[in-house]
Amino acid sequence: MRKYLLPIIAGAMAIGSTSAFALQASDNFQARITIQTSCIVTADDLDFGNVGVIVGGEAASANVDVNCSAGTAYTLSFDSASIVTSYNSSMVNGGSSVDYSAAISGGGGTGPATFTINGVLPNQVTPAAGIYTDNQTVYVNY
Repeated sequence: MRKYLLPIIAGAMAIGSTSAFALQASDNFQARITIQTSCIVTADDLDFGNVGVIVGGEAASANVDVNCSAGTAYTLSFDSASIVTSYNSSMVNGGSSVDYSAAISGGGGTGPATFTINGVLPNQVTPAAGIYTDNQTVYVNY
């Protein structure tokens, strides 16, 4: 008998219990976001590695990742006017330098993409040992 009594008591308790909050009020709300035209660019370093004697033709490459809001057309360049897609420059260490040239492959698009900066050392007199650097900027113009 005890095993039949427990479900009956539980059912009676469920029917007999009422909420202390019988009335309600409600309102609607809107979730919203405004997506702005925007791009994010991330560039790896153009690293020629370790070289003993520069003979010309030593090459390096670096990835440039671009991610823009959908439908945003963009171009890549080494200047803010979106004209220069290649350049000649020098990496320096004190009063010594190493000449190099670099160019962007591809140049633009409308969606997420990875582009490549290709660099090459021309034949030149090899300067003293050391770390030579040059700071450049890649622009995403949109």
